Amino acid sequence: MTGVSGAPKHELDKAGKASEAVLIEMRAEGKEIQQEQSYVAGDAIYCIYHAASADLIREHAERSNGVATEITEIATLIKHNTSVVS
Repeated sequence: MTGVSGAPKHELDKAGKASEAVLIEMRAEGKEIQQEQSYVAGDAIYCIYHAASADLIREHAERSNGVATEITEIATLIKHNTSVVS
């Protein structure tokens, strides 16, 4: 997605709303999928999902005209506290 980090915010918002519409449709079909967060970095968008399977993530990408080139399961979440005043 060459240049995506320079895309206007209204275009990213439009894409996000279209993506959420597909997720709503999929959940109405009984599919367990939820998109938690997306990060735009360089020429890519990285999305974090809660999904019953990687196939559901691929289906979401296809139905929303996106691309899922790599899907990696997150094994552990490490939270960092950066709000400590010293």
